[in-house]
Amino acid sequence: MPKSCKRRLSRSSVTLVALCVMLRAACAFCEQHGIGEICKPELMESSVIELGNPGEFRWVCDHGPLLGEGFYVVFIRPSGTYVLLKVPKGRTSFEFTPDAVGTWRWMVINTHPDKTKPDVESSPGNFKVTIADDVGK
Repeated sequence: MPKSCKRRLSRSSVTLVALCVMLRAACAFCEQHGIGEICKPELMESSVIELGNPGEFRWVCDHGPLLGEGFYVVFIRPSGTYVLLKVPKGRTSFEFTPDAVGTWRWMVINTHPDKTKPDVESSPGNFKVTIADDVGK
């Protein structure tokens, strides 16, 4: 192989190695700082709801560089069964009418646009559903 070809090959190898090192450093930086991660929803406090009336459930999602692909809300009845609802895109609130008295749990799931990465869940929240006569007690 001529010397000029060996030099070009050598320079190309050095350039390729340098690019790989820089790419690896960039990936490590992104992982360390959460870049590419979606935000974790934080639930706002819910008020007491009278049976048969809707309640408004709100959350914020600004602790992450990416908003995500959309939200799902999970409402867990006092009996342990649940209702899973998809939130219209771009909204951070949902109106829901519970169908049972007692203490409910709820949480919000933020879906990751890259389906190879896990979705992010909020911490669970609680709210009470009462019969109209029990509200003042």
